[in-house]
Amino acid sequence: MTAHRNLKNLIRERQQKTGESYTAARVHVMHARTKLLGHVPDDTPTSIPSAEVEAVILRVNRQSARVRILGAAGEVTFRSGDVWSVVPGHVVTLAVDRRWTWLGAPYASGRIERARIDVASLGLVPLALTGGELHDVRASTEPYASPDSYAPLWKRLTAKPRPAFEFDPIAWGQFPGADPEENPTCDASELVGAGDHEGARELLMKVLGADLRCLDAHALLGNLEFDRSPERAVIHYEVGVRIGELSVPASFDGLIVWGRIYNRPFLRCLHGYGLCLWRLGRAVEASQVFRRILSMNPNDNQGVRFCLDDIQQGGSWPERYERHAATQTRRARTSAPARGVP
Repeated sequence: MTAHRNLKNLIRERQQKTGESYTAARVHVMHARTKLLGHVPDDTPTSIPSAEVEAVILRVNRQSARVRILGAAGEVTFRSGDVWSVVPGHVVTLAVDRRWTWLGAPYASGRIERARIDVASLGLVPLALTGGELHDVRASTEPYASPDSYAPLWKRLTAKPRPAFEFDPIAWGQFPGADPEENPTCDASELVGAGDHEGARELLMKVLGADLRCLDAHALLGNLEFDRSPERAVIHYEVGVRIGELSVPASFDGLIVWGRIYNRPFLRCLHGYGLCLWRLGRAVEASQVFRRILSMNPNDNQGVRFCLDDIQQGGSWPERYERHAATQTRRARTSAPARGVP
């Protein structure tokens, strides 16, 4: 009787953590007990009734995704025919059909459902910002003046000195303890320039599997999708933006200037996000993104002011800009950054 009561308690504890039905939770608890007793070889696939668990997508391969089950330690390789629908940083519901281990590594298979962006659930430590000293943009930059249509906004944005910050090098792909001469996002850019898009994608996925906070990897994956699928590109960019916002919330009123190189990945994610919103017919949202970029980087090294002006003039994604953006994207891909400069 006591053993039965303990079993029921374990099942109910799992239900509270996962939201599973009593039957599904019982299958998992019993399977775990069986494996613990050594009755099931580690390399034997185990069929179970479909159970749903929440997970974070860490990297995506051709036929599988590396995931971290929320509330659990370690990572799992999840095999599914619909891995193409998710990106690193997505939070998903997994409908699990089978679980097994192979050479000590955990595997599962089933379906991926309800992919969404929910950065708060990723459990990430926000990237640190350094700096914070007051910076007078007007004192260090030639001003925009009439008849430039950007001049009035530039004057408002630079009316007084504001604190200037820089992102942690992780945003750019410079990880603690790594050789300063080695940067995987630079390597990925070089692969793209050489025409090896799949090699670049595989490397960027590996980077994000190590740390989802590498914002430049999200931006580069967005660039790879931009020409053919803005619907997919916008997801990559937005994940990068939302992770960056853990450090730079919407209420942020400081400067994130382009001249500080580790800021560029966040600004790139924002720029790509804005362009995709505009291209997808969401011009009002795009203009808000472009204004935000200008607020943080008034000198506008990315040409965002021209995008904003075009939206104010007509609102739609003009064909002439589409040609221009495609050209600029190709140039960016084929011009690999020098070491130390993104």
